[in-house]
Amino acid sequence: MLEIKEIKNKRDFKKFVKFPTELYKNCPNYVPSFELDEFNLTNPKKNASFDESEAIYFLALRDGKVVGRIAGIISHAFNQKNKAKYARFSRFDVENDVEAGHALLAAAEAWARDKGMDTIHGPLGFNDLEKEGLMVEGFDEMGTFLGSYNFAYYKDIIESYGYAPDCKWIEWRIHIPEKLDERVERVAKVVESRYGFHEKRFKNKNQLLNKYGKQFFKLLDECYKDLYGTIPFGEKLVEQTIGLFKLVIDTDFISLIFDKNDELAGFGIGFASLAKALQKSKGRYLPFGWIRLLSAIKNPTVIELGLIAVKPQYQKMGVTSLIIKNMLERIIARGNIPYADCGPQLETNTAAISSLDMFEREIVRRKTCYIKKLN
Repeated sequence: MLEIKEIKNKRDFKKFVKFPTELYKNCPNYVPSFELDEFNLTNPKKNASFDESEAIYFLALRDGKVVGRIAGIISHAFNQKNKAKYARFSRFDVENDVEAGHALLAAAEAWARDKGMDTIHGPLGFNDLEKEGLMVEGFDEMGTFLGSYNFAYYKDIIESYGYAPDCKWIEWRIHIPEKLDERVERVAKVVESRYGFHEKRFKNKNQLLNKYGKQFFKLLDECYKDLYGTIPFGEKLVEQTIGLFKLVIDTDFISLIFDKNDELAGFGIGFASLAKALQKSKGRYLPFGWIRLLSAIKNPTVIELGLIAVKPQYQKMGVTSLIIKNMLERIIARGNIPYADCGPQLETNTAAISSLDMFEREIVRRKTCYIKKLN
């Protein structure tokens, strides 16, 4: 017997958070999320996104056993920005059980209709910093710390319930050379000399984030405002995210570019991949998870390029290539780092994609956001 249960207590929230770890226990490429972070994301007292969003959570149980989960989210900031009535589905995980998958989607849709929404899309989180999109290619590659991973059958379950692709992303892998191509160095020097762009370095990450952290998000709002699913970052969310950055960033993998007036023109932030550490710890900090995480941050073997933003007026002046070049130089200097995985880029974002043309790269994953009208 199949039951769809709305979550209303901590015991069921615990089942909701822990279900993916059980589902993927025999999958070598799945990377769990931080369990504590997931608990905090579902808590309005600890997740600043609830200032402008509301959410609901469901479990699917077959004969009392959890076989799936889903979250429904309404981002009022997104709807206000786009004059829309959209809901999102998020954290969709299910056994290879079509009935359960359809029932979970139906529950999220019914909630969205009751809230006056006319469309639902996903997988998407509360904001653009969360994992987004359903993986449709790249199942033989290990997942990333910053990105999502799912079984191939999810696509069939979602599409068979009337969902259609609405947005597609590409994830690139940049192979780290022994030394930078002379062409890259030459182009960087031309960009710097012609337009007056220059990099500033900081050894202390707290000093960097205290001085420029809020500017990062102001620039993200400006650069990402027209990208799919994005919403403005509220002040509390910015402060919350800066606090998380202080735990995981390394200044070697950050590049801040300033224009000739010494104003921030663009930035890039890379992270030491915590994927293998999370796998070994099953997403837990305790008892030894925090030791593995610290070791991965201090001795990275893979880098994930998480955020790159460049002021619109500078996006065709080579600033993105300059940012990546600076980060790659320092990755090369670390040694023993074979590649850097980029975050998802829209297939239609030709400007961002062309900025990688000077680097050896390959597509390793493709992801899709699905949409459905609610009749």
